[in-house]
Amino acid sequence: MNKNILIIVNPNAGKGKVQKKIHKIANNFSKQDYVVDIIYTKKNYSAKDIIQDYKGPLQLVICCGGDGTLNDLINAVMLLENKPKISFIPLGTMNDFANTIQLFKHRFFMRNNMKNCKTIKADIGKFNNKYFNYVCAFGAFTMVPYVTKQSLKKVFGKLAYFIVGVRYIAKIKAYNVKIDVDGKIIKDNVIYGSISNSKSIGGFQWFRKRDIDIADGKYEVVLVRNPKYKIGMIAIVFNILFKQYNNKNFLYLQGSNIKINSSINLKWTLDGEYGGRQKEVIIQNNKKAVEYVIPGFNI
Repeated sequence: MNKNILIIVNPNAGKGKVQKKIHKIANNFSKQDYVVDIIYTKKNYSAKDIIQDYKGPLQLVICCGGDGTLNDLINAVMLLENKPKISFIPLGTMNDFANTIQLFKHRFFMRNNMKNCKTIKADIGKFNNKYFNYVCAFGAFTMVPYVTKQSLKKVFGKLAYFIVGVRYIAKIKAYNVKIDVDGKIIKDNVIYGSISNSKSIGGFQWFRKRDIDIADGKYEVVLVRNPKYKIGMIAIVFNILFKQYNNKNFLYLQGSNIKINSSINLKWTLDGEYGGRQKEVIIQNNKKAVEYVIPGFNI
């Protein structure tokens, strides 16, 4: 592995605490004969801008931030002919993808040698003209994990999501959608839909880890049907909270090429960030498009 590392830091992630650790992390790399550059994101200067402007060699990029910062980086890397390897110091609220591939926080990079790492390849999704790392979703509860206060989570744990989620029930809308998954067409009235490559979405575990292969060229598609009566919404919240998905409320598929049409604009999130409003989206899986460096074994 070449001896060049670019560290991209979102100074606002993790309440800014990582800034105190970055120079220790860089110093650890320097002791291993790596040449390290550290660049901070700004309000109007994202990880994508940093990659586009960077003039040096790019062998390994370490992203320090939340899922949104990683999404910006992925959108830049996917446009490069020679893609660098990527690692991630997760500092966001949920860190769904980092938990799926067992990426640790900054302590590993401060105390350990880069030889004690492994690399894994991962699929990257294309959502119309944008890329996403692990999930795109629309509908009910997609923003609940991100608006639930940390103080509430400390007191009630995952029940905090239920408490906040119930408040949103009156605002939940149903959407008539037509979804084409590798040629299999389904028409249904749904309140939620996601296309993902992660065992959890927004902190909720939808799948068992052994059921997820992030490099198999396929996505897990989940649709939640609109219940006949409003009281059914509460039952669905409980189903999600306690991982009870084996019932008629939930529809599960797998596929590589997915097309979704709706009679009205759907509000999408991409990796937990706002993804725009669309009536039609085309989602494609780019198999093994990027390579992640993971604490573990020899590269």
